[in-house]
Amino acid sequence: MEILTAPLLLLTGFYVGWNIGANDAANCIGTTVGAQIIPYRKAVVLMAVFVILGGALQGQQVMETVGKGIVITDAATYQAQHGQPPGPELAAFFPEGRVPDRAVFVALICAGLFVTLATFFRVPVSTSQAIVGGVAGTGIGIVGLQPAYFKLGVLAKIFLAWIISPALTMLLSCCIYLLLIRLGRGARSMTWHRATAAGVVVSAAYVSFSLGANDVGNAIGPLLGRFPEHGVGLAMLGGFAMAAGAMTFGARVTDTVGKSITPLDHSGALAAQLGAAVGVHAFSVAGIPVSTSQAIVGGVVGVGLTKGMAAVSARSLRNIVLGWVLTPLGAAALAAGLFKLLPSG
Repeated sequence: MEILTAPLLLLTGFYVGWNIGANDAANCIGTTVGAQIIPYRKAVVLMAVFVILGGALQGQQVMETVGKGIVITDAATYQAQHGQPPGPELAAFFPEGRVPDRAVFVALICAGLFVTLATFFRVPVSTSQAIVGGVAGTGIGIVGLQPAYFKLGVLAKIFLAWIISPALTMLLSCCIYLLLIRLGRGARSMTWHRATAAGVVVSAAYVSFSLGANDVGNAIGPLLGRFPEHGVGLAMLGGFAMAAGAMTFGARVTDTVGKSITPLDHSGALAAQLGAAVGVHAFSVAGIPVSTSQAIVGGVVGVGLTKGMAAVSARSLRNIVLGWVLTPLGAAALAAGLFKLLPSG
């Protein structure tokens, strides 16, 4: 049974990574393609290289948070958080001192299903929210609504980051765009055009690296408790999965981010991507899983707002925000229910 379980879990993690790549390709290259700087296929190759690098070099911090930082599964962690040893229920819930394989499978598959659905409808949702919702939902499925078995401080930090991230990137991108407009006034038109186009390509690579560093943890983090000695290998698996998702199914959401929210020139695309990359990378270093979708959407909206509220598509923005709200709630509810339904043997 264990021989079958390990490949199944790895395949499920790959499926989630594929979903993240398909949905979040837009976060890396949507503005680059939308501004017509490079074609989609070349942009995807650029993204794939830097997503894999980000996952392999800096993906383990977020993996630790997602894989071990939400549900309390061992006595030492319980005592450190509550100042007293746990009761016998902890060992009954988690006999191996980690989240059981069935729960890992459920968390990953539920998160993946929600992101697949969103990608089909061209909505850039938060894959971070999907996997955190899936992990929390399986935790509820195991222990019920008992807050003592959850790291509430970590969850509060994650929720706060989800609010801060799009607001921060909106502000950063707005300021960067205004600065670029001022700098562009004193430059020759053709020279500035080429410089900003090159900057957009470089910033796309930076966003891709940040995506790999942050979202590999969302794809593979739940597997870290099952394979604790293979952190780097898991991070590379997640990076390759995300690259495959971008190449095979990423064009749909890319159109939404690059073209549907607000029109983007080269300076706007550069400002949106650079603001998103800086914001996501900062959270990745801190080990906090944030949404690259929220970051890039915040960046695009920040650029649009410099031209007035009318420049931002309220309908597209409303659909995106609705997806952000429903994704973690839906993934958590589905994971909790599915965990209860699946046999434990």
